[in-house]
Amino acid sequence: MNKQAGLTLIELMLALTLGLLVSASAILMLWTGQKSFSMQQGLANLQDNANFGLNYVTKDIRLANLNTQKSEINDQTAFGGIVLTSSVNAKKDTGVNPAVVLSNLNQSIVGDTAVVNLLSRSHGHAIGASTQWTGASNVNDATAKSAIHSDQLVIQYIPQYILDDKGTPSQEDDELVGGFDCEGNDLNFPVIKKATSNVFGEQVIVQRYFLRANHQQVNEPNSGLGLACDAGLYARNGDPTAISHYGGGGEVIMPRVDHFRVLLSIQTLTNTRRYISIKDYMDLVDPKPRIVALQIGVLARSLDHVGRDSVIKDDQTYKVLDQNVVVKTDQNIHNKYLRKVITQNVALRNALGERGR
Repeated sequence: MNKQAGLTLIELMLALTLGLLVSASAILMLWTGQKSFSMQQGLANLQDNANFGLNYVTKDIRLANLNTQKSEINDQTAFGGIVLTSSVNAKKDTGVNPAVVLSNLNQSIVGDTAVVNLLSRSHGHAIGASTQWTGASNVNDATAKSAIHSDQLVIQYIPQYILDDKGTPSQEDDELVGGFDCEGNDLNFPVIKKATSNVFGEQVIVQRYFLRANHQQVNEPNSGLGLACDAGLYARNGDPTAISHYGGGGEVIMPRVDHFRVLLSIQTLTNTRRYISIKDYMDLVDPKPRIVALQIGVLARSLDHVGRDSVIKDDQTYKVLDQNVVVKTDQNIHNKYLRKVITQNVALRNALGERGR
């Protein structure tokens, strides 16, 4: 009788089972690693927004009211660091003839760059269109389920200019050097007017922070919004009629933000302080109280999705300063994203003291 060697049916089944277990373990480790990588990438996005994006914004906001005539900021302060009024919506001092417009922007500025939706605005104000403030937001009120508009903050300041005489006795090549605006444009201006440009001498810098659309990706559950800054300038002296390079889309600072909220810290007559929205401030009776600080809050979102983990709830409530909100989502898209509320208190150092009184 010839003997034949080989695997029995039981041995073959055991070998196949062990092979499947090893393969399943490898696939599970790969899936877990990919999930962990996506989560870490999402957290890195949020950290970038918190540590770099918002800090960059607050650093610029601290420049508000720099080198202006008065330290006090309200809706009637000329060159006031928080821009609430222009020739369009400002009160007038009728005690003099002709009446004087009491606006934060130079009263001579009119037209497209003086419209109210290029000033500081908040939820409750009528929204604009195009590159003006539109209140773009990805959230609803957590209780009423109605849409909530994001805010817009506009500041202005006069840089601490340094005279660069180029080492020559002539003023023809002299420049005022003032650093950079929030879009990265250098603030270097000739002392004397040049034939090639009408911009010369000291300029007032205007910077506008708002949410706008930013490179929508495939299968995002809502609008791809980013926190942008739009910078412009106008002459400190004379009667400028417009803010140059202002009113566009600006540059995105934080690539994914679902909501942006701003509160003003006001100093009351009893020397107490409280935070109110921009609209509530503008609704106060005159004379309005002094603004001494800001609170800004963003609901930041990771740039990339982190899978479809049920732990991340679509109906989660977030508290952005004084607002409780939930994120708008598309029920047909199941990708999940990490979100975090980031807030900053910003003391307006240039709004303290009694300068100009």
